[in-house]
Amino acid sequence: MTTIKLKISYLRKLNSISQKQLAEKLGVSFQTVSKWENGICMPDISLLPSIAEYFNVSVDQLLGLKYINELEYIPSNTDTAEYWSKKTEYLKSTRKSLLNLDYIKFLAEKVWKIDKAIDIIDFGCGYGFLGQILLPILPVGSTYTGIDINDKLINEAKNIFKNTDYKTDFIIKNIYDYKSVKKYDMAICQAFLRHTNKPYDLLKKMIDSVKIGGRVACFEVNREIESDGLYIDGIDYDYLCNRNGMRKLWKKEFKSQGRDYSIGIKIPIMMNELGLKDIDVRLNDKVEFIYPNQSDYNKIINDFIVSNEIQKYTDMNYDEDTIDRFINHGLDRIEAESHCKRERKISSFIHENMNILNIVKLRGLLISFGVKK
Repeated sequence: MTTIKLKISYLRKLNSISQKQLAEKLGVSFQTVSKWENGICMPDISLLPSIAEYFNVSVDQLLGLKYINELEYIPSNTDTAEYWSKKTEYLKSTRKSLLNLDYIKFLAEKVWKIDKAIDIIDFGCGYGFLGQILLPILPVGSTYTGIDINDKLINEAKNIFKNTDYKTDFIIKNIYDYKSVKKYDMAICQAFLRHTNKPYDLLKKMIDSVKIGGRVACFEVNREIESDGLYIDGIDYDYLCNRNGMRKLWKKEFKSQGRDYSIGIKIPIMMNELGLKDIDVRLNDKVEFIYPNQSDYNKIINDFIVSNEIQKYTDMNYDEDTIDRFINHGLDRIEAESHCKRERKISSFIHENMNILNIVKLRGLLISFGVKK
């Protein structure tokens, strides 16, 4: 059954109309309007067309089955400091499942042929994960500079490196406003451009930050690949791959704010347009396989739950907030409810089978790189 969530309160406030004014227009008491808005009771079905007409919306929009209008769109805000302030645990649980260290070493030594000390700048560095991976395998004397909008993550990075001999520097800055004074040998980012509203402009900033002959490398996810990259033994694979309208959400976000779900697969083309040479693309070789008798199984499962935000779908109140956001971002209510139902089923299955789970996870991370000529 589809849940009805009346948008009377939202529409009334959007149009600066009091409960009393609406009640007088409809010939009911303001207490009745209050009960509608608080979900105590529903308007008589014969009133719905009149209410919808009064607010110049459809009955489906009034009932919360469709988003109301373009003005209602609320951006995802995944490029703000506030968003990432609550994501430290999430980042730590996801980073280690993204990359194989031996493959990064292979790229650095055999593909990029880095044989002398270099200066690296990491855009959207978070807590400096890429620095932790790269500095031990790069030639002695290499430096790492991380830039991020979130002071909590930057402070975490500083603490991680403070007792090491590595040369590091960290900058707290809104990267949209950042202009590099120093020129670096290499600019990198990981799962960063996907969360921004101006990926093309930020890629250009990365290119501007490197010397002639310097390299730019982007480690970015393509959501289509990632969405097909999960298999949990015991759940039908087709069910796990079901989008439930998520393509609408991705396209709506791209159209309304510039957040690009397919950025991973577009970066090589952008690099070419921006003048990079010797462009190449690798599909990251990391595929996460979780099985009961592996070492640290319990920690790996807990990291998987955090990194895939599975826990939140055990909260029914979260569903309603999520449904509102999904409708706001282009889904209809049936699609939004189906998505939440699917995620809740996956969450329940995982929690009920914590000790015997077999999971394969491919994140679809593409590594695109090129040289500034």
